[in-house]
Amino acid sequence: MKLILAALIPLSADEAYYWVWSHRLQLSYFDHPPMVAWLFYIGHFLEPLMHAVRWPAVILGHAAIWFGIQLLKKYINLEQVRTWVYLVLFSPLLGFGSLIVTPDLPVIFFWIFSLYCFDLVLERKDLKSYALLGIALGLGFCAKYHIVLFVPCLVAYVLIEKKWNLINWRHVPATLAAGLIFCLPVIFWNYQNDFASFRFQIEHGFERPSYNPEWTISYVLAQIIIIFPWVLWAAAKAKPITQLRYLIYFAWVPLLFFFGTSFKALVEANWPIVAYPGVLMLAAMHPAMTKWKKYYVGFYGVLIVAVLIALFVPQIRDMNPKIGEPFILQNLAEETRDYRPLYADSYQMSSSLWYFSKSPVYKLKDISRFDFFDTLPEAKPAGNKFYLVKHEGNGLPAWVSEQQWTLQEVKKIAPDFVVLEITRP
Repeated sequence: MKLILAALIPLSADEAYYWVWSHRLQLSYFDHPPMVAWLFYIGHFLEPLMHAVRWPAVILGHAAIWFGIQLLKKYINLEQVRTWVYLVLFSPLLGFGSLIVTPDLPVIFFWIFSLYCFDLVLERKDLKSYALLGIALGLGFCAKYHIVLFVPCLVAYVLIEKKWNLINWRHVPATLAAGLIFCLPVIFWNYQNDFASFRFQIEHGFERPSYNPEWTISYVLAQIIIIFPWVLWAAAKAKPITQLRYLIYFAWVPLLFFFGTSFKALVEANWPIVAYPGVLMLAAMHPAMTKWKKYYVGFYGVLIVAVLIALFVPQIRDMNPKIGEPFILQNLAEETRDYRPLYADSYQMSSSLWYFSKSPVYKLKDISRFDFFDTLPEAKPAGNKFYLVKHEGNGLPAWVSEQQWTLQEVKKIAPDFVVLEITRP
C-alpha cells in the first residue's frame, strides 16, 4: 500500500530538492549529508512509474522496522513486538510520514540498525559486531548529522548503569575506525568547502540573539502530539528488562537534548525523530499499551485518512496551500514549459519545476538564502536573456540592477506567480 501511495503522491518541494541533488551527485551537500540523494539516484530507473522514484527510500524505511523486530523479539513477547510495529506504522513521522523522502528516513534506518548492532556488541563482544556498529554509525552520518546523538546516549548508558565491564575495549578502535571510514564522504566534502555544512547546521540550530519562550512551548506541545500522550506516559512508566535498559537512554537523551536547545533557537518538530523508535519500544513494553494502542491507531488512522482525502480531492486540498503545493507547482511547470532558460526565486520552486518538467530550472543566484543552487555555476545566467518565475512581490538580487538588466512581465499565473523576461544590452 505504501509503495502505491508513494507512486501516486507528487513529490513535495523538499523531496524535489533532494531529487535535484541526485542529478548532481556529490560527496555531501551544503544543507545535508548525501544519503537522501543517493537513494533518489537508485530510484531513477523507476521514474516512468509516476513518482516511484521514492521506492528505494520507502523500502529502506521498512527495513528499519525489520531490524527493530529482530532486536525486540529476542527479549519481549510477540504481542509486545506487534504493539511496537503498530505504534511505528501509525506514527505521524515514522509511519505515514515515511512516504516523504527526506534525510529523516535513512537516519532512522541507521539509528535502528545501530541499536541492533549495539545489542550484538553487548551480547557477542566480538570484533565483527564492533566493526558493524562503526559502519552503521558512519553511514548514519552520511544520512543526517543527528546520528551523532547515538554516542552520548551510549556513553550515558555505560556510565550511569555502570556497564563499562560489558565493553570489550580492545575492539572499540574497530568501531571508531569503521565509523570514520564510512563517514569520510561528508568529512572530506566539508574539508574541501571550509566546513560550510557543519557551520550552517550549528548556526541554524543553536544561534539566536535572544530567547523566545514560544520555542520551548511549541517544542513540548509538538512532541506530545507526535508521540501521543498515552504513549509518552507508557514509555515513562515502562520497566524494561536488564538487557534493554539502554533503550531508556536512546529514547530520552535526544528528547532532552532538543528540549535544551529550544532555549537557544527554534526546534523543528521532526528534529528529535531519532528518539521515537526507542520511545515506542519502551511504550510497547508497558502492559497497558496492548489495550491502549487501539486509541492510538484509531486517532492517527483517522488523521491519515483525512490527509489522503485532502491530497486526492482537489476541492479540499485547494483549501490548504501547503497540502496543495505539489499540485500547484506541477501545474506551474506545465504553464512555464515554453520559457527557457527558466529560473525561479527559491530552491523549492526551482526543484519542483525541474522535477515535473524534467528540464533543468535553476534558482537565480542570490535571490534567496544560500543553498545548493548558489554553488552551481548555472545559477547565474550566461546569455543575454533568461526568464524568471517568481512570487509576485518578491524582489530580485542586487546584481540584476547593477548589471543593468531590463525586465518585462510576460505572464501571470494563478495563484500569485509572474513570469519575467530579463534581458541585457
